[in-house]
Amino acid sequence: MKKAILSALMILILFSCADEEKNDEIEILEFKQETVENSYNNCDPENGDCTFISLSYPVAKNDGKISKKINLEVESFLQNTVDFTESDSIQSPRKLVDQFLQNYERTAADFPDYDLPWEATMLGKVIQQNEELVSMEFTTDMFTGGAHGYNSVSYLNFDAETGKLLVVEDLFSSEFIKKAEQDFRVKQNIPEGASINNTGFFFENEKFHLPANIGVYPGKIVLHYNAYEIAPYSAGSFRMTYSRAEISEYLKNKETIEE
Repeated sequence: MKKAILSALMILILFSCADEEKNDEIEILEFKQETVENSYNNCDPENGDCTFISLSYPVAKNDGKISKKINLEVESFLQNTVDFTESDSIQSPRKLVDQFLQNYERTAADFPDYDLPWEATMLGKVIQQNEELVSMEFTTDMFTGGAHGYNSVSYLNFDAETGKLLVVEDLFSSEFIKKAEQDFRVKQNIPEGASINNTGFFFENEKFHLPANIGVYPGKIVLHYNAYEIAPYSAGSFRMTYSRAEISEYLKNKETIEE
């Protein structure tokens, strides 16, 4: 009898521990906005002729695995966008700001007559968050010399349950690309059956592809091609927007987009 009671107690303890571990794995994602910025020799950007950089981006506040994974991806994105020194390791946003100003200082020192100020601003924000997905939008404006600056809109989409950075194949069925191409051809007056590059685009291997940046907003998605991605800089960016109803049948998980 004692052995039976002892066994029952052990089972209850094991189930209790399992429940506690399960509860520990539940991580609530909460985001805050952080801004890191600086200017060269403390100049004032409002007065012009000032080299400065400002990075504003969302940060998952919790210290759990999912939050850390998302924050690491965001920092990696910041570095890949702002830093052109191709560092082997991911730098903190503060380090990126410092490096940007140091790069300008070295350039100005190497070319005494150089008088073009550099500018870099990035604004990132959460545009949708639910139990399935977190979508972020990043708007970037940069000028580091040359004929013109660089402007882009980028999106990062995360699986809210794992922190995994999602790609197109995670969001849509393979049939969606066919619909998107048909719509793109109509919008850009590209005849059916003609090369996708017929009107001046430069899709690789003359094959249509979805953009690298897809934003998931409440009730809609945005397909965004940045300048240089499929056409010359002078052509600008290209954007297609779909309501949830229009693309619902192509979603792998219909809960990713809210009504």
